Amino acid sequence: MSRRSVLTVVAIALACVLAGAQTWAAYDATTASRANSVTTGTVALADNDSGNAMLSLSSALPGATDTACITVTYTGSLASTVRLHGTTTGSGLDAYLDLKITRGSFSGAPPAFDSCATFSPDATDYVGSGSGVVYNGTLQAFPDDYAAGRVDPLPAGPEAWTSGESHVYKVQVTLRNNASAAGKAATQTFTWEARNT
Repeated sequence: MSRRSVLTVVAIALACVLAGAQTWAAYDATTASRANSVTTGTVALADNDSGNAMLSLSSALPGATDTACITVTYTGSLASTVRLHGTTTGSGLDAYLDLKITRGSFSGAPPAFDSCATFSPDATDYVGSGSGVVYNGTLQAFPDDYAAGRVDPLPAGPEAWTSGESHVYKVQVTLRNNASAAGKAATQTFTWEARNT
């Protein structure tokens, strides 16, 4: 076969391939799903302390006590469980301070921050220490982090908080009658932590 014949065959074959490519490109179809979106929910807690401390005992004597109430409100969009824990600093007075935290609500309009004037405890005896009590022990034994935190209100059946839900907590601290407490100090941060799981 001459070189010219080979070139002719190659040219015809190439023309067939190109014609087939054009034929394949002539068949086409698409469909689309538009305006797809993804948004996230929120987990958020707020309280009414405006950055002020709830409790204060200064130059305290044995038996001295202070009581305050704080309102905690859930403002997130995702139902979440809440745990109570805190951070303690000082020189060892936490071992001699009895702490009781009671969950409840206010009757009627809420009073000013830290007042417990119209506080009513929840009817449920959550931990065997009386109506509404969610913690009853020393400040030293109060949990320090979320993992060990007190499930609110009941370890066996934690409540899922939803948006707009509020609870009032009556927090009471009392100095024990123990000479070893003399000259010591303690500072406490109380934390309510919500997580969606």
